[in-house]
Amino acid sequence: MKKLLSKFFVALCAFSMIGCVTVKEGSDPIVVRAEQLAKEATDTLDEFIKFVDRNRAVAGKDLIAARDIAANDGPVYIRELRKWTKLYKANRLPDSKATLDEKINALQRLLDLVREQATQKAKEV
Repeated sequence: MKKLLSKFFVALCAFSMIGCVTVKEGSDPIVVRAEQLAKEATDTLDEFIKFVDRNRAVAGKDLIAARDIAANDGPVYIRELRKWTKLYKANRLPDSKATLDEKINALQRLLDLVREQATQKAKEV
């Protein structure tokens, strides 16, 4: 189990580096961040859910609860982020940008929860 958690933690950390990509000149930073985050979240949440499912017998209540939140809320947050990214790209209105920023922050908080639970479990083992 310790070996599996260590491998998962390394993979999770690697995904968190995605947000450090340079924005090309002329690109809208909020659009770039939203698109990166949608991809990062899809990959990270999918791997986290699979990992917890494979190790459910030894996973603690907190890790299983985080997995359930990721499975139930993650797809909704990602869909909302993509919807508002598309809308903002179409109209570039300040209200759309503010909502897109809210969607980015909500999904980022979910990823932070998943990383926190994975990190905490890795430290316990």
